[in-house]
Amino acid sequence: MTDPNGRLCALFDGLATRIRSAELRTVGFTGAVYGEGASTLALGTSLSLAAVRSGQVLLVDANWLRPSLTSDAGVRSAPGLADVLRGDAELGKVLVPTDRPGLSFLAAGGVDGRRPPLEDLSSFLTDALSEFSAVVADLPPALAGESVVLAWGAALEQIFVVVRNGVTPLALVRRAIEEVALEQPQIVLNRATAATGSGTAASRVAMT
Repeated sequence: MTDPNGRLCALFDGLATRIRSAELRTVGFTGAVYGEGASTLALGTSLSLAAVRSGQVLLVDANWLRPSLTSDAGVRSAPGLADVLRGDAELGKVLVPTDRPGLSFLAAGGVDGRRPPLEDLSSFLTDALSEFSAVVADLPPALAGESVVLAWGAALEQIFVVVRNGVTPLALVRRAIEEVALEQPQIVLNRATAATGSGTAASRVAMT
């Protein structure tokens, strides 16, 4: 959960500003399949939102299939979202601190082969918004976790569908949108190219 050079924030400032201008407080990121970069966009957008919003931002790892943000934060075994939704933990007591002012993180939590209840997502978001100015959720791919994305799509104000530009077939993206019944999805084109002399990738984002 670190960003020592601030480069990631710079890449996503435009998207964060658009979210702020639209007065959106709850957003989620998904892709059609794995490898689209949804987790990276969720993290980058959260960092940028924390820089431009006056209140606190909550980044939620809701990708129980592959909770990469939770793993990267080193809190794979810690309680989190799943425990809060089951009523086994209080949101304020399971937040993971970050080194970014204005940003808090909620890990995926203990799933243990059980699907956490999703019926109370609206209540969870209402509670979260009483403490945070914005909530950003990292979701599983639409074609791998349809039921999860469908539930979050009904509770969030906006879902962003991340597409690896020139990689993901348009037909696959359309199928993903149809299967999770997204009425007004925003498509984020993720153009990733290897950075010269390093093993990292620099993403450029265009929202349509």
